[in-house]
Amino acid sequence: MKTHLSFLVAMIFASTNVVAADSVSITDERFGAIANDNLDDSQAIQAAVNYAVSNSKSVYIPAGTFNIENTIDVTQFAGNHRSQIKITGEKRELSKLLTSSNISMFKVAHGVEIHNLTLSQSNAQPQGKAIEIPFASYRSHFSKLDITGFDKGIYGKWVIWSRFEDLFIFKVNVGVELHGNGDNPAYWNTEPNGWFNNVNVFDNIYVEGSNTGLKLAAMGSNIVNSTVQNSAVGVEIYGPAEHYTWNNQISNFYAEGVNTVFKVKNSRTLDINGVFAQGGAQSNRKYAVIDAENAGKITINGMTGQDWWKHSAVLKNTQLIGNVVAIGGALSQDNQSSYITSQTLSISLPANKQWQELPAKVAGNSAYRVTISGIRDGYDPVLEEYVLYNFNGASRYTRISHVSGREIVKFKLESGKLFAQLDYYGGGGLSLGKVTLTRIH
Repeated sequence: MKTHLSFLVAMIFASTNVVAADSVSITDERFGAIANDNLDDSQAIQAAVNYAVSNSKSVYIPAGTFNIENTIDVTQFAGNHRSQIKITGEKRELSKLLTSSNISMFKVAHGVEIHNLTLSQSNAQPQGKAIEIPFASYRSHFSKLDITGFDKGIYGKWVIWSRFEDLFIFKVNVGVELHGNGDNPAYWNTEPNGWFNNVNVFDNIYVEGSNTGLKLAAMGSNIVNSTVQNSAVGVEIYGPAEHYTWNNQISNFYAEGVNTVFKVKNSRTLDINGVFAQGGAQSNRKYAVIDAENAGKITINGMTGQDWWKHSAVLKNTQLIGNVVAIGGALSQDNQSSYITSQTLSISLPANKQWQELPAKVAGNSAYRVTISGIRDGYDPVLEEYVLYNFNGASRYTRISHVSGREIVKFKLESGKLFAQLDYYGGGGLSLGKVTLTRIH
């Protein structure tokens, strides 16, 4: 019985370490990597990668710590365009690659996948790169990676149609940086100067203790469900002065202890939806939620936040639409910029032509688009639109122009306060009413 039990235990243990038929393990005797021996495994892992590329197989990295002192170059055997390969660990908390050298741990190109690994730099100061894409990459996929201690977590150029997801990046100078051509990104598709990085997805990226969380010369890319903490900049999006980037989106973003949450330069459009941004103590305020220069139109919706800021937004030649929540934060903008805010209020109005004060904030020297919707007398839908011009808060200079609808609801401004009236006697009045003020100047 003891013999049978021992055999069964051995079979169960062995089954957890079986390598799939389409994969090769770096610890295979043909390659010879040995976990936890504190000796360089670079040559063995490079041999496994070259074999896998030449035989259309994947590379498996089992549990344990493997030392890397020379770059693992996925392109070494077949070049940039023919080195599609999948490299995966057992689990990222089990399969670990460690270096103390100032290297790029992995050099990759088109169609490469790397999953389920911890990539660590042990030098006292950040150096090297965990993953470098020195030429180009399309249809690549990087997921379930813990990256720590490098100068750049993932660094590359000309990356398109690729996914970056479920990454934990800690104590780096830049978490993910995709550039067009070094610090001088060039016009799209004009080699040798460089491209933008196009149509990439960044999902569930967590960066902490960095200079910049994500730095992208990008267009058509989407950052979702991501977090940056205790860093100088959360997300930086930039393009070349002669050809701006555009059509990027950021959704469900969390920033805590970040000095500037969004830094944007030379962009046409950026949509930001769903943000929580935590500033600093009143005596040690963070700089700004948005710092934008030549950034075209930035739209922000669904933002909440707490603690203190020096600026809500710093704008140079930029139009910002939406509400930036930043306690104590002053708006800084030049003459070529505008900040268009919206307020939505719930109201009900009696059917007796009485004026009702609305809890709206109307700035002096401003203009607003005012829309109101609701139900009159329980059955009659109401939808009105007005434009309100307010000069210095003085009632005699106020102009309210009707744009569309039946003019059932009317507005007036007195001493900077906005009032509404249902211009109708009898019935049930206006219920389920909503007033939206969008600042247009």
